[in-house]
Amino acid sequence: MNDEDRYKQGIEVRTEVLGEAHVGRSLENLNDFNEDFQNFISRFAWGEVWSRPGMPRHTRSLVTIGILLALGREAELRMHIRACFNNGVTKDDLKELFLHSSLYAGLPAANAAMHIAEEVFAELGIAPTKLK
Repeated sequence: MNDEDRYKQGIEVRTEVLGEAHVGRSLENLNDFNEDFQNFISRFAWGEVWSRPGMPRHTRSLVTIGILLALGREAELRMHIRACFNNGVTKDDLKELFLHSSLYAGLPAANAAMHIAEEVFAELGIAPTKLK
């Protein structure tokens, strides 16, 4: 596969995972500073790694969210929590991931991720039901 094909595949997968609005904003905001970086992301992150057949997207989403949680990358975490539903991830999957990650990445990181997820749920209109 050449770079142009990898880029096209990357844009396709990136759009399927993150949504047309997000990818559209990234492409509309290209400039002489960020163009090479955006091309790199599309070709390698999405056209090469996310496109590999060895792991389902559901799993890739959960792995990505777990890593971003551990690294405290809140903006990317928010984006991938929003996008994970496009890959079949459920709120229960996220709940288990955050509980599990609290053991290995720390309670503060998992707690922050839990709050971010609840904000995203509210934005998406899927807020959890209050118990009391």
